[in-house]
Amino acid sequence: MKLNWGHKLTIFTVLFMLFITSMVYYMMKQDVQLVEKNYYEKGIKYQDEINKHAATKGLDNAIQFDQNKNEILFITAMSGNIAGTMKFYKASDSKLDFDIPFTLNDEGKFIYNVSALQKGLWKITFEWKVGEQAMAVEKEIMIK
Repeated sequence: MKLNWGHKLTIFTVLFMLFITSMVYYMMKQDVQLVEKNYYEKGIKYQDEINKHAATKGLDNAIQFDQNKNEILFITAMSGNIAGTMKFYKASDSKLDFDIPFTLNDEGKFIYNVSALQKGLWKITFEWKVGEQAMAVEKEIMIK
């Protein structure tokens, strides 16, 4: 059976349409997770986030991760009764994100065991207030 150019063009068009249809179907089945549920409102208030991190410029090594002990250590030399929120963010699955409250001990330290967390890359953020000044410091850790 010999195909002329009209048959070849028809076969190519049908195959191309099948390809496009299958790509649209595949894309519609993808699970798209937004980083934040209220991303628009958070985007408007982003200057507050910048101010929190700017207030902690000197605390670059405040968060330490000990891979052997599976512990996160938060240390600060600030005095007073410091309490706040420790936020865990996993970019690959927003269902694993969670927050816990923290309070520093008398030595200005807070230790959290991460052995129950899923392996992979996590972003840890500590947020607290000193007086009216909101502060935040964050670090990415790899749990193996």
